Amino acid sequence: VGDYMIANIIGAVIAAAVGLLIAFANYIFSKKVLLKSPEKYSGSFVIRQILQVAYLVLVYFIGSKTQIADLAYLLVGAVAGMTVPMFFFTKKLLLLNDTIKTKKTEREDKTDG
Repeated sequence: VGDYMIANIIGAVIAAAVGLLIAFANYIFSKKVLLKSPEKYSGSFVIRQILQVAYLVLVYFIGSKTQIADLAYLLVGAVAGMTVPMFFFTKKLLLLNDTIKTKKTEREDKTDG
């Protein structure tokens, strides 16, 4: 494996690691919105998308201007880094949402009964 290929792989891994941080930041933000005001959760989608798109644009411009690694490797790494952890974080948010709904229903049952 040549030096160029190693640079591509390292670039993809770094882009994926930063993508993971973006996904985690989106999870933390979503969790705070869900806990504080669940009715505003769907509106937070725009902010999460802006963060993800901004990261991809940044990767594109850094990759195309610096020639650190092949742009395709960087973009695939960035997308994979944001997408794969999202499945785990989404599952955690769904479980949290179910817990919030259950507690809300229990409180309503206590006040009704």
